[in-house]
Amino acid sequence: MQRSYPKNDVATLQAFKKKYGSACDVVAKDSCFYFANTEMKTDTQKDDDVAEHFDFKMDASLSGRFDSIDFGIAYYRNEIKNAGINPEINIQQKAKENWENPNWTQEKDKIKKFLGINSEGGLYQEWKDKFSLDVIGTSYCRTRTIPCFNSEFNEMKVFKLAKESFVNAHYAWAENIFKDMRDIHNALKDYKYIKDAIDLCGALGLDVNENELQRTAGVSLTIYQPENLANLIKSRRAKQDNKSVIEQFKKARQVQATVN
Repeated sequence: MQRSYPKNDVATLQAFKKKYGSACDVVAKDSCFYFANTEMKTDTQKDDDVAEHFDFKMDASLSGRFDSIDFGIAYYRNEIKNAGINPEINIQQKAKENWENPNWTQEKDKIKKFLGINSEGGLYQEWKDKFSLDVIGTSYCRTRTIPCFNSEFNEMKVFKLAKESFVNAHYAWAENIFKDMRDIHNALKDYKYIKDAIDLCGALGLDVNENELQRTAGVSLTIYQPENLANLIKSRRAKQDNKSVIEQFKKARQVQATVN
């Protein structure tokens, strides 16, 4: 960025703006950029291989099934939960395929307000400030192509993929917990005998007693065998290296900061 917009040039133009007003208002903060890889331009390369839009805002668009707020939810999950807001509302409602739930809309609005997305304040603004740089020219980013080297282009792609991997890790973790609790709840509700529930908990490695399960005993015949349900739950708990995903994302952030 500093090769394209040297600090001295930025400072000079900012001084002109201060002196001459809006006529020289050509420097602005931005956090989305259109980079072109100047080392890979050949007749056989696709445009996506040599140029790409990189948006570093908290609510930047994500590929696949994710909403634009899902990164902010994953990154600030504990803060959202501590504020009494359900950070997994998107995942839970999508798993239920309950697309027209007013509670879902209300919870999403609470999340956006907490993150400061609608007002562009709070945590949203703090994040934006970290990834905003001075650019010369106020045109839309796609008309303001910034040249970069192959290594820099690849590092930004790594950052983009790490961000999506981070969101996906949180999504998969929360989705599996929701499915586990749904199946356990349904099973306990339908078990006829306390022993079935105790067998299930034992297979899952949970230490419970009959008094704890008494209130959950149902009167109908079971549709889940304890061993089968335990195996289903365990299969969802196939170890995911979420720590390495988070570390990869943090490393990508540090490298990106160095590139900028």
